[in-house]
Amino acid sequence: MRKGTAIVGAIIALGAGRQAWAASVDGGEQAAFPAAATSAAADVTGTGSEALAAEPIEPSETVAAEYVGPTLFSAAWTGVLGGDLAAEDPAQDVLALRNRLDLEVHHPVRAGLSVRLAARLVHRAQVGHDGAVYRPAFRATGPDLGMRYDFDGQLRQAWLQSQTAVGRLTVGREIANWGVLELQSPLRFLHPIDLSQGLIGSLSDAEVSPLVPSWMVRLQRELGPGQLDIVGLPFFEQHRYSPFATDAAMVRPGVGPELSGTLGALLRRLDLRLDRQLSEALMTALRPPSATPLDGSLAARWQVHLASMEVAVVAAWAWDRLPELHLDADLLMLLGRTLESGFDTSKLAANFADPAFVAATERAKGKSLTDLATARWHRRAIVGVEWQAEVGQGWMAKAELAWSHHRVLMTTQLQPLGSPLVQTGFGLEKTWGDWLTVLAEANWQFAYEVPRGQPLLLAARNQWQVGGGLLARLGDGQAWVAQLGGFYGISLQDWAIAPRLSWEFAEHWRTALGAVVADGPANSPAGFFGNDDQVLLELRRTF
Repeated sequence: MRKGTAIVGAIIALGAGRQAWAASVDGGEQAAFPAAATSAAADVTGTGSEALAAEPIEPSETVAAEYVGPTLFSAAWTGVLGGDLAAEDPAQDVLALRNRLDLEVHHPVRAGLSVRLAARLVHRAQVGHDGAVYRPAFRATGPDLGMRYDFDGQLRQAWLQSQTAVGRLTVGREIANWGVLELQSPLRFLHPIDLSQGLIGSLSDAEVSPLVPSWMVRLQRELGPGQLDIVGLPFFEQHRYSPFATDAAMVRPGVGPELSGTLGALLRRLDLRLDRQLSEALMTALRPPSATPLDGSLAARWQVHLASMEVAVVAAWAWDRLPELHLDADLLMLLGRTLESGFDTSKLAANFADPAFVAATERAKGKSLTDLATARWHRRAIVGVEWQAEVGQGWMAKAELAWSHHRVLMTTQLQPLGSPLVQTGFGLEKTWGDWLTVLAEANWQFAYEVPRGQPLLLAARNQWQVGGGLLARLGDGQAWVAQLGGFYGISLQDWAIAPRLSWEFAEHWRTALGAVVADGPANSPAGFFGNDDQVLLELRRTF
């Protein structure tokens, strides 16, 4: 029933088929800032790794006992060169080169039993600014030639799948991609989100899913007139975002607590090589749920066909990946005042002449690390329903509704607030053959126990968002693909748009030219990345 193409709205290039959208930096599935999951090429052929992971192809039961498919190998290299359009912030990139190598093998061990492995190597080199001034630095400033490097290796998929008497059993690392909406799906809550490279790193490449695959045990089987999907997540996994990294700094004018400019600049300029390790260390210090099955999560989805429509009911008992975080005010004050003084001994001495500074120092001496930063993690009960139906020739309507009994939201001063959350959205998609698809969506979320008028970090108590886009395939063999996606936040008055034009100029070779432009108030998703606008040139080779 699901069409082979669906346009990705919100900020970046649209792709065909099922898309996975990123959540907001504050974590979770309210998805204040989305990102695409799979490429147009992968969706058209139906052989993208994420699509195969979500819906493995099985032979019919009549031939399953004898059927053994071939071993499939695939590889792809993608290089992206990005130039910053608004690099007035000294912590912003000026030029960035990103390389990614994807390797994958799918091997049928025997009839009804297969194994899949997929890995990704990522390299990033970025040129920043010269010292503390606001001009680009392309000259040599040391052995690193003024550049910062980031290497990362990821195990994307590693699962063993067996067709048993009770259903299809999958054990390992994969993605369970639920939900029908593209812009902001409240039912894509199973997996953590990767925003560790900021807006551009997540949105500039249509081949990269922001959903991080998770270790799971998954059973898919028929139940009554429908299909049951049960997922057990034995381990807790955190969102991947860097609170101090260049493109995702939580300390910034208009966003987060009012810290000194010196402290904010220092936190934002930490080297990316150190930042990811520091982020992981901070999360460990906050004592997240244990990485054992005792602190695992359980979710289920039952889907049924009713005449010309599909309806699915979803329920889960999972963790809120954003903790109820409390930061010590004395520590923040001491750090800010000390960094403002630098190495000036007279200024340092003046600090100790200030009674407030002395009192904060005495209070901080008796506090442990867990006193300075404490966190409480909450469980979430989630129930929801998704619906889609063909309402006319080439027209597809979609809708989702979800409720969570507890969700942690942060104020602009990084104070935690807990509230139940209602989320809903609806969309309308129209296709003209296989050459043009247009999509429009509207989404709403309501944290009804947040005090009225309370400003929230990158969100709102009553938040509306609309978005959409188009996908057109042109030329001989549809070698040209034009894409346009964007959104407007009605409540937060922010917006973003991402045009993209790709060309398959030879067998296994594709190039693309695109841009990502966003703006809005500082405390809005698009405004948060307002200085991260880039023009992007991409080259891709598949093997």
